[in-house]
Amino acid sequence: MVRLLSTVWSIALTASPDVLAANDSLARTHFVTGIDLSYVNASGLSSWTEGSVGKLRYDDSSDGLVISRAFLDAGARLTDTLDLNATLQFCDDDLGAALDFTEAYAEWRPVPRSANRYRVKVGAFYPVISMENTGPGWSSPYTISSSTINTWIAEEVRTVGAELSWSRRPQALGGAHRFAVQAAVFGVNDPSGSLLAWKGWSADDRQSRFGDALPLPPLPQIQPGMMFEDQDPYVVPFREVDGRVGYYLNGEWRMGNRFTLSAMTYNNRADPEAIEDGQYAWYTEFNHLGGSLSLPGGIGVISQWLRGSTVMGRVMNGAHVVDAGFDSKYLLLTKTLDSHRFSVRYDNFEVTENDDTSEDSNDERGLAWTLAYRYSHSDTVLFAAEWLSIKTHHDGWVYYAIEPTATEQRLQLSIMLRFAR
Repeated sequence: MVRLLSTVWSIALTASPDVLAANDSLARTHFVTGIDLSYVNASGLSSWTEGSVGKLRYDDSSDGLVISRAFLDAGARLTDTLDLNATLQFCDDDLGAALDFTEAYAEWRPVPRSANRYRVKVGAFYPVISMENTGPGWSSPYTISSSTINTWIAEEVRTVGAELSWSRRPQALGGAHRFAVQAAVFGVNDPSGSLLAWKGWSADDRQSRFGDALPLPPLPQIQPGMMFEDQDPYVVPFREVDGRVGYYLNGEWRMGNRFTLSAMTYNNRADPEAIEDGQYAWYTEFNHLGGSLSLPGGIGVISQWLRGSTVMGRVMNGAHVVDAGFDSKYLLLTKTLDSHRFSVRYDNFEVTENDDTSEDSNDERGLAWTLAYRYSHSDTVLFAAEWLSIKTHHDGWVYYAIEPTATEQRLQLSIMLRFAR
């Protein structure tokens, strides 16, 4: 696997020999390759990755040894101000190619001529939202799985467009404070919201790649013998359907390494009645608030809250065919002792049905607990253990002869290998 990922990166570099040759004195490359070998033991419902309603990536059919994660996070500096970045992810399921991109973008940082700093990103990348997935390959240094908020971001949300960032450290405040604002316009994300409305929230470490087609649970019948409109049983999250451009605005305040506060408003501006090749556009908007804090005793606190809505289909009885509100929040505490890190996370989530389509009940509410431990044996070898329990009540599960309240659990033990250059 390491050889395969390294070979892909080498091919990517040699694909543009003229560009690199022209900047031979400046072009520098770096990469981080990661492979996680895991033992998994899960119980509960069948996984959503198999087209069922479970909240976890793995179920009891996956028990045993797996390659739970493999990635190549690579970059090349073409000039003093221009970088190219890309991330390849490996997945061992059948939802797309084994190896595909999760991010690929160019980043320009002009030479500052004042106290203001600017940055422009163009391509496909994660929006500036996660406060836990800060490591290479959009990984978390705290847990194996992501919170329900960031699991959904990894499943359905990506910026395919451009982002302008401004930041400044006011000297009047001693330089310890930093303020930043990001504004982005994007497309190719119209189906975002379909998984959240029909499947609900999840908690895992899988990241959708550009070519993935993700299974939906069996869709309801609006009329006897007719499937839900013309929706394909799979959703392709990174697709343009209606030609509209979405946007987000994000603001951030940092005070050294002790305190961070961020707020975002996001709207993909999709046309909820547009459909192409079985893929609907979902009008999805949300607001986000996140913060981190370093407490005495070396305890770190991270919390995020995301609330919004998503609608799809024509208007029936005064509402769109699918109209769902969503809300999720988590609190994570973490503590390091030498090479050891201990983390605990609590998630609370819900989806609220706002339409009158009685055959399609998407109401759900639930909570999750995650206990995680990591040991850094070296820069190359890490060991991790995580226990996750998620309890959900979902009204629509009765359609599939499943009890509407269920608890799913997963134990995962991992050896994490990291190779950097």
